Amino acid sequence: MIEELNIQRFRSEPVGIATGGESLECEISLKTGAAFEKALVNRGYDVTVYDVPEDLEALAADRPAAVLLGIHGGLGEGGALQGFLESLNIPYTGSGVLASALAMDKHRTRRLCAAEGVPVADAVWCAGSQLHESPRLVERASEEVGFPVVAKLNDAGSSFGVHICEDARQLEDALQQLAQHVGDGASSGVLIEQMVEGPEYTVGFFDQECLGVMEIRPAEGFYDVEAKYESEDTEYIVVDDPAICEPLVGWSRTVLDAVGCRGVARVDFKGAVAESGPVVMLEVNTIPGMTATSLVPKMAADRGVEFDEFVEAMVAAAKTDADQQ
Repeated sequence: MIEELNIQRFRSEPVGIATGGESLECEISLKTGAAFEKALVNRGYDVTVYDVPEDLEALAADRPAAVLLGIHGGLGEGGALQGFLESLNIPYTGSGVLASALAMDKHRTRRLCAAEGVPVADAVWCAGSQLHESPRLVERASEEVGFPVVAKLNDAGSSFGVHICEDARQLEDALQQLAQHVGDGASSGVLIEQMVEGPEYTVGFFDQECLGVMEIRPAEGFYDVEAKYESEDTEYIVVDDPAICEPLVGWSRTVLDAVGCRGVARVDFKGAVAESGPVVMLEVNTIPGMTATSLVPKMAADRGVEFDEFVEAMVAAAKTDADQQ
């Protein structure tokens, strides 16, 4: 990982940090951006923070040597910002245009991964244009998936817009609430998935190297926004049991290869892996959170890589799709 990088590649050049965005995850993106800025300043970098989209013109004019992406969700994680930087030939962190767009689309990602043999939950896909037919969607979910179900926005992360529904009434209420956040994009809609019981796991990667496997144990309920970013009671347990790690890491490699991810990425799963129970992939994160409670920095720290060094390694690995070819 870091050993193979010229970690000081951009240390003598101006580096940009893209943060903010217009998605539901803007607040988390600002925290990630602030953490990135502090880390790079500590390492001696000339850093400019760009609040996207307001500062795109300034970013284009400045043309920093590389851009560290800290925007979760929306256009910042879904390929649009990556395409903008490609047009300027500015190296950036994380996955390229196609992989970013695909990973942000949970519906298409799960179909691709299922075809590659990765376990996914039974689901009903609801395009934005269909949400006015909520009674019919509830009926389909009942027939094709069965309760309880999880209803979630197709193109959002950080557990925003996730509803656990025990019955038809709860699902109809959830669909009405989610419809307020659905746009008219091709990936915008709602995914209704079978609720799978069991532990929640996450697998982190830096390019081809697995950073580790963690089990997430929220104090109560599921791993929602509060458990991720506010609660001090959520437990993060490093997993080293081969019976759990080997299948999860194997599936994760398949997912990242199928989607085409690079740089730092994370794949989330849920289910009783050790007991050979049902286990499903939840989603792929191409720009995982980098706050004090985020998972990938915890994995890096467990390997002896402190946060500032890890952020510098991310910058050193920045590239464009053309560089990848």
